[in-house]
Amino acid sequence: MDSETLRKKLEQLTGKRTGIKQLGRQHSASLFSMGLEGQDQLVIHEGHLWAPLYESDGRITAVWVEMEGLTSLEVQLVNYAVRNFAIALKATGLREEGEVEARQLGAWLNTELEQEKNDTEIPDEITLKGRLFGDMIPFLLSSEIAHSPQISYRSLMKLLRSYFENEILLIPLQEKEWLILARKELLTGGDDKDDEEESVDDLLAQTSMGLHELIASEWVGVFHLAVAPAIVPVKGLTGSVALLRETIVLGRIFQVGEYIHLPWELHLERLVNSIPDVRRKQLLGQIGDYSSVLSDKEMLLTLETFFEMDCNVSETAKKLYIHRNTLLYRLDKIKQETGADVRSFGDAAIVKLTMLLYKVTKRK
Repeated sequence: MDSETLRKKLEQLTGKRTGIKQLGRQHSASLFSMGLEGQDQLVIHEGHLWAPLYESDGRITAVWVEMEGLTSLEVQLVNYAVRNFAIALKATGLREEGEVEARQLGAWLNTELEQEKNDTEIPDEITLKGRLFGDMIPFLLSSEIAHSPQISYRSLMKLLRSYFENEILLIPLQEKEWLILARKELLTGGDDKDDEEESVDDLLAQTSMGLHELIASEWVGVFHLAVAPAIVPVKGLTGSVALLRETIVLGRIFQVGEYIHLPWELHLERLVNSIPDVRRKQLLGQIGDYSSVLSDKEMLLTLETFFEMDCNVSETAKKLYIHRNTLLYRLDKIKQETGADVRSFGDAAIVKLTMLLYKVTKRK
């Protein structure tokens, strides 16, 4: 049973409004001065009955129930349910890493996204809501389930703390899918100046590369990582997670062999993926037959690198470790077989679109 299930159960038992809240260190000490050794302690404060669940880093997570009209039997039932929940948590070890609150938020996010609600504000009953009002950077980590072993919440959290060196939130979503929220100042060095969009994107990309490299060194298996610009999670979290999930899906289709995916680099891919499959096949037929080039791995790599280098011949040759004349020979061969000269903008745009259509249609 998770904390949200406990909350609903107590509401059913008492008929009263119930919630779960993580208290600050000072508030924890004043409200539950006896500590958590005696789990039978119940505190009445500001019209609510409070019962402690567990303590982590000096903060107590407690359940509260509206006190007005509460019978002595209902108080006993609340105490019994809370004590059993706390004992179960202690047995699993979840309480030490704040995993209960994280799983509560993850369950809520999954429900909202399944219903395609991408602009919902986090409700008050979510325990972590109070920590989600500042600017944070969202990362989504997704494993290839068939090839990756399970990793524990505690192990991944320990790894992430060694990288970010400060407070982060780790939210389990679907199986082997994790949402990571890091405070914006951890990435910007606390600089309040408005960074140019390009520099911010570069910083996010570099941070993602370092994070992926760290996890890959400890985590056996294939996994993908996506990052989005800073958000205020209390209002923008569902939409951001939806974007990150879509980004990883697009990355798996269009960026085969790559494992870090950035949403601002996939605008055209997002457009192509939104075209119905029947229409994509029609477009491929209307554009012409490029299959001889696109099915050739060497030619496909040449085109991908050429476009990545902004159609710069010299830079492409360097990236491919080939002579400039070798590259020109390949480009001429592509022109002979397709009629398209990718050194001109119009033909390059058509070939790029054809490559994307070919990738997503071939995948089907």
